[in-house]
Amino acid sequence: MLMKPMELSYQEVQGIYHPQIQVSREESYDKKPLGKYGQMALNYLKEEHINRYNYLVTEGTLLPLMHQVNEEAWERMEKLQGQMLQKEPIQDPTNTYQTYRHREMIRTRAEEIALQEIIFKER
Repeated sequence: MLMKPMELSYQEVQGIYHPQIQVSREESYDKKPLGKYGQMALNYLKEEHINRYNYLVTEGTLLPLMHQVNEEAWERMEKLQGQMLQKEPIQDPTNTYQTYRHREMIRTRAEEIALQEIIFKER
């Protein structure tokens, strides 16, 4: 049984032809850069759950899922930071350094929670 050769389209960039390979079912996800947390989730899935990673790649749903994870993580972090700032308000808003340290501490804690709840889990 002979396999049918793949039909690829090419794009010329500075005299070099590059194949136009589409990874996901929707072309828009292939062109949109993956954010920080989507990339972290992708790397985690690739390293810890390779079978699931391969399945998602094969189905063409990996990139849309990673974009969704990225958005969920950012939304969760924003929500957590707002809640933490309400519970632990800045003591002296006129002190720039203290305000920066306080906000950075809250951001770090919110990021740790978002990583555990959203990023580091099998999808």
